[in-house]
Amino acid sequence: MKVAIIGGHGFLGQRLAKRLLQKGEAVGPDGALQPIDELILIDQVAPEAPLEGVTTIIGDVAEPGFFDRALGDDVTSVFHLAAIVSSAAEADFDLGMRVNLDATRALLELCRAMPIAPRLVFTSSVAVFGNAPPMIEDDTPALPLSSYGTQKVIGEYLVNDYSRKGYLDGRCLRLPTVVIRPGKPNRAASSFASSILREPLQGEMAICPVDTGLSLWIQSPRVVVENLIHAHDLATDAWSDGARILNLPGLTVTVAEMIEALARASGDTSLIRHEPDAEIARIVGSWPGAMNTPRATRLGFSKDETIDAIVAAFRQEELGGAR
Repeated sequence: MKVAIIGGHGFLGQRLAKRLLQKGEAVGPDGALQPIDELILIDQVAPEAPLEGVTTIIGDVAEPGFFDRALGDDVTSVFHLAAIVSSAAEADFDLGMRVNLDATRALLELCRAMPIAPRLVFTSSVAVFGNAPPMIEDDTPALPLSSYGTQKVIGEYLVNDYSRKGYLDGRCLRLPTVVIRPGKPNRAASSFASSILREPLQGEMAICPVDTGLSLWIQSPRVVVENLIHAHDLATDAWSDGARILNLPGLTVTVAEMIEALARASGDTSLIRHEPDAEIARIVGSWPGAMNTPRATRLGFSKDETIDAIVAAFRQEELGGAR
């Protein structure tokens, strides 16, 4: 089978690719496990550390005809991770629409034209909820208050409808805030959630732009990757209720509790500078801090148990266990 990861050179795309290479197989259109014959990673920039055993394609996903040239008509499965993130999509409306919406529509149209409908896993976000109530339920309506959230919820509805029509076999996952991301801060409004742990653990300064009482709904990179693969491999009839959109389970934690976990892990909390940013606070503050996800639990999706375990995993996987 031929598997493509759109956004394959980002940190989640690279982790997902490594895990798929490790597994060597995935569920095919017939519902049975099949060997992965080719793994294609597509992104606009080259990877920092190219992986062996994959096909790398670099280009503009929003360029007309790009997906037709890059993928052809024989892709079995697609993981669509590529996006202009929250603050960047808010700052540049046209860029966000071009990548988050126009490119997604182009990808869905390519899937529609394939002789065999491929499986497609689309990563959405908790940003689809705006001015969220204290507890999000599975049936809480999505009412985004950001361009990014709006673009994501439109993508969800498109995947749902293309699936209803039989053009593809789609699964949309609303990812919690991913903590702890490796690397450096990016333009995501939630970037600080990783930075206030990641940088001090490495003896570097970090900026916290929000009130420490803010609650976040989070999930570790390891659990996100396992949930992406689980969503892909679930039988089609698991989604037979017509809802191809799923709130993923997560962990509720306040910024203050994250800083306390940093201290327990021997991180220097004095390296965190508190510099309020009203725009970041507005965006992130509109997202849910807690969700009740019985449907995801019933379908077998995973969650993290504690913030301390997330910090310990980061130190082990990214810092070699260094204190």
